[in-house]
Amino acid sequence: MSKRDEDVATRVAARRERFRDAVARLSERAQSTQLLRMLLLPGAFCLLAGFVLMFLGWYGAAHTARQIEQIPYLISGGFIGLGLVFVGALVLASALWMSMLQRFVSEQRENDGAPPSAPPAPARRPRPRRTRSSRP
Repeated sequence: MSKRDEDVATRVAARRERFRDAVARLSERAQSTQLLRMLLLPGAFCLLAGFVLMFLGWYGAAHTARQIEQIPYLISGGFIGLGLVFVGALVLASALWMSMLQRFVSEQRENDGAPPSAPPAPARRPRPRRTRSSRP
């Protein structure tokens, strides 16, 4: 290899190392508890607002005598409220999964630093091969 090729390879390796460091910092920032709070508050608000809108829609529809007057309450209170409940539930579920993954990662990091006297992980046994049997 020529000196120029070695110089290019060195610059590429340095650039890749900087990129890996930057991605690692982004990953740590995305797993912070601040992101979890940013999901919990809007999720809880959407869920609560959805139930309130459904209740107000029911209350408005229950106090009208004519059926044609109940449709706007059904649309504005019922469907929009139901949509907010679904969105809030999905956001809260994703926050729950994020917290579980954070806990799992922290436990994995603790286990990686376990002393060498820890019992080894059980080995997987290979599955027995199925053979064709000649049945009459």
